[in-house]
Amino acid sequence: MFTPTVYTPDVDIGNNKVNLSASKLHHIKNVLRLRENSDINISNGKGHIMYGTLKEDFVLINNVKEFQKPNLIKIFIPFLREKNRFRYLIEKLVELNVAEIHIGETHNTQKINIKSEKIESWVVSAIEQSGSPFYPKIIYSKYIDFDLFDTCFDISGEQITNNKNITNFAIGPEGGWSKEELKNFKFKFMLTDFNLRSETAAITALSLIM
Repeated sequence: MFTPTVYTPDVDIGNNKVNLSASKLHHIKNVLRLRENSDINISNGKGHIMYGTLKEDFVLINNVKEFQKPNLIKIFIPFLREKNRFRYLIEKLVELNVAEIHIGETHNTQKINIKSEKIESWVVSAIEQSGSPFYPKIIYSKYIDFDLFDTCFDISGEQITNNKNITNFAIGPEGGWSKEELKNFKFKFMLTDFNLRSETAAITALSLIM
């Protein structure tokens, strides 16, 4: 049975009563249609889930569980032109508990205007939908750091197998990596013989690495 999760980063995990903001209460009661005494979880995004029961305007905590981060994967992704596809990518990375998401520009990245507040709202939405105890570190960078990300995925690379010891990797833009960028990567792997969309490549690569 699905139990809703509320992301509350500043919650005191030692407290057995968690007060909810007006906006959270509105969503819980008017959108999710939860009633008093319904089960509800609280995620602090730092590895803890608090399991509780909804009361009039607060959650009565019954139990707290600490989770260990399942991986330390860091991924670089470019901005995507289509907002719905970009949101989909962000949400899937959150659901898969990627440790760090680096978002930046590449030579072929198309100019778009998506504010960081919007991206971070997608992260919260994914945490609450999936019930994840982890809020990934979001880093915005003008250019890709080739010292941190020395591995990329590209159709010109060697075939990857699921036993590669990769923790940091970069996914290219819709127009592909430039020749100059490809020269800066130490390792290049391919996922298929065909071109994949950025979000498909990211999710496929993660499924092989995790």
